[in-house]
Formats: sequence, structure tokens, C-alpha cells
Amino acid sequence: MKGFMLVGLALLLVGLGVGKSVAQAPSWEWFKTFGGSDWDWGSSVQQTSDGGFILVGTTTSFGAGGFDVWLIKTDANGNKQWDRTFGGSENDLGFSVQQTSDGGFIIVGETTSFGAGWADVWLIKTDADGNKLWDRTFGGSSYDYGYSVQQTSDGGFIIVGATRSFGAGDYDVLLIKSRP
Repeated sequence: MKGFMLVGLALLLVGLGVGKSVAQAPSWEWFKTFGGSDWDWGSSVQQTSDGGFILVGTTTSFGAGGFDVWLIKTDANGNKQWDRTFGGSENDLGFSVQQTSDGGFIIVGETTSFGAGWADVWLIKTDADGNKLWDRTFGGSSYDYGYSVQQTSDGGFIIVGATRSFGAGDYDVLLIKSRP
């Protein structure tokens, strides 16, 4: 009888969910879309110090031509506050964005409009309103891409990506430390 009661109690506890953890998938609080009549996509997002969000991606709907880097700033509810495009007449893509210690933003991606090779790493620094302060390209004669960027403790930037211009193989990991 004791065994029967223990088994019954164990089944009751399992049925009530006691002793097991079931994760619930999160539901949408809100969602927004941004874009025009052509191809537009986002690659990176970060919450900003004011509670809003900064997004970077690529647009063919807006900008100078081909693919252009697209930077979008939203409020905490995802409403667009402003956007900026960066690029030339060829293809320029944005892959990663971070807010910097001065309140501006650092973007990394690739460019075929500027630089030394077919595609080069493109680092873009903006002010808090998304206006370009400066940009730099890194690369050789072939393909070089920057996929992620972080500000370093000395005010510079660390970039990771891929290269065909340098290294031992077809594509190799590329790590670049940029001075402030």
C-alpha cells in the first residue's frame, strides 16, 4: 500500500509539473519593419544607453547605389528616430555595430566601393546622430571582410573577419586591432 501511495504521489507531482522545468518560448512584445521596395536586411542590433536600439544592415532601397550600409536608430519601442546610409557606387555591406564610449557608433562591414582590393574591411565611426566622423579600409588585393567589432579599453577597436589576401589558406580568420 505504501508503494502504491508513493507511486501515486510521484505521478501527481509530475502531472503538476513539480520537479521538472519546462521553458516557455517568449512571445512578441512588438515588432517593426524597415525597408523600401528592394532588398533590405539587418545584421546586428544593440540596445543603446538611452534605452533605444541601434541596428546595422544593408539596403538596396536607399543610398548611393548597389548595396549600401544602413544604420537605423530607434527608441525603446522600436520606432525609427533616424537612419543613415554609407556607401559608394559598388557594394557596401554592414555586419556589426556597437555604441562607443563617446555615445557614437562604430560599424564594420565590407566595401567594394573603396579600398585596395576586390572587397575590403570597412570601419566607419559616427557621432551620436549617425553622422560619419571617419572611415578606414583594411585589406589586400583579394577579399577581406569584417564581421564583428568591439571598442577596446584603450579607445581603439578590435575587428574579426575573414581574408583571402593574407594567411595560409583559401580563407583565413582576420583579426585587426585599430588605433583610436
